[in-house]
Amino acid sequence: MKRLFVVMQSEKMIDNMMDGIIPAMKQQAGTQIQGTDAKQKLDQYMDFVMSETKNLSKKIINEEMPAIYDKFFTHEDIKDLIKFYESPTGKKMLEKTPEITANLMNSMMVKYLPDFQQKVTEKMNDFK
Repeated sequence: MKRLFVVMQSEKMIDNMMDGIIPAMKQQAGTQIQGTDAKQKLDQYMDFVMSETKNLSKKIINEEMPAIYDKFFTHEDIKDLIKFYESPTGKKMLEKTPEITANLMNSMMVKYLPDFQQKVTEKMNDFK
């Protein structure tokens, strides 16, 4: 199972997810930590956040993901997934997934979310 997570670059994927959260946490902390030594406290806080982020990533990869994958995949399935992610197509899939996700999110936000929000707002107004 660990080999699958290595070839899937799971640690990198989780780290990238966490990296997306950290700036928001820093900004929020920056508004709450005040005083003459605020920068030093903020730096210490962010060091703590980074350490806890690494610990969380390790727990997810070493505990949660194996338990979840065990629910859905047999040992043979895992071997097939490893073969796929080691193949040129699997490697391309891993490489392109962030771009695909970004494109999908952009399409949702630009093309579909405004209409969805309007419909939901109109329906809510019907219930008022």
